Amino acid sequence: MKKIKKIARNILREIRKHNYIIIFHHVRPDGDCLGSQHGLKLWLQQKFPNKKIYAVGSNEELFNFLNFKFDSIPSDEILKKSLGIVVDANNIDRIVCNELLIEKKINKLIRIDHHPVEDDFDYFYRWVDSSYCSSAEQITHLIYSIDNKPLNKEIATFLYLGIYTDSGRFFYDYTSSRTHELTSWLFSSNFDFFDLHKKLSKRTISELKLNKYILENYKTYENVIYCFLPFEQIQKIGINQSESNRVDFLANIEGYDIWILFIENNDKTIRARLRSSEKDISILAQEYGGGGHKKASGALLNNVEQIEQLIKKASKLTLK
Repeated sequence: MKKIKKIARNILREIRKHNYIIIFHHVRPDGDCLGSQHGLKLWLQQKFPNKKIYAVGSNEELFNFLNFKFDSIPSDEILKKSLGIVVDANNIDRIVCNELLIEKKINKLIRIDHHPVEDDFDYFYRWVDSSYCSSAEQITHLIYSIDNKPLNKEIATFLYLGIYTDSGRFFYDYTSSRTHELTSWLFSSNFDFFDLHKKLSKRTISELKLNKYILENYKTYENVIYCFLPFEQIQKIGINQSESNRVDFLANIEGYDIWILFIENNDKTIRARLRSSEKDISILAQEYGGGGHKKASGALLNNVEQIEQLIKKASKLTLK
């Protein structure tokens, strides 16, 4: 607890110095970056009602049943007085509205992230800890160390969304006793977790079509099972790029400890979603301009020719 309290003091010190705080999330958002961003925003608004808190970006139609409220980018005059907080992202090119950071319009910048990969930007303060299952767990722990009274329901819902989705619904092995302790504290707010679970579990006909396509077009190579999803197929099915990330349709098939979904972008580059039950795939992902966790990573390929190359390298990975 001493460590988290020290981190909290360092972050709060900077928050108190700034009247304007801008919270950034990563491109192709997920439940963790959105839940972290909005949970933190609402908590800061509650704790510091005289400060102006901005959440920039978009949820890109994900989790539309939740009340995401994004803000317009403030003026340059405000930006130069602002503290920026980047959640759940490391590399500068993975941050939405990164031009504000590249052009150094923000006064100071903090990174709160659970990805072990080093960043490529000059942050004033970093809290990076891959022992957390999600950035939402980090922020929940941060808030709990400051004031462990029950949160309001909306804050708890956003933070739980991040923890629940990024832990693979508590399936992934970096789910810890701390994860469950902090989740238990969130439950003390009496937010409607059952309603959230129900909405997260709903599927559309388009998702069913995507599932059908993957199951009909997957391939295998040694211990790797994978599928390539062309951009024209994404359009035909009627889903957006964020909704197409359904790598877990191929998860945990007996005999295949690595599963990969290759998703073609409209510029012909290819996002690779790599998962494993046994191997460290993060180093391989870094070879292709990506990174992430040992058993859940992403990469970006320049063309379809690199798919075979990556698959063969994946099949040679050893236990770590």
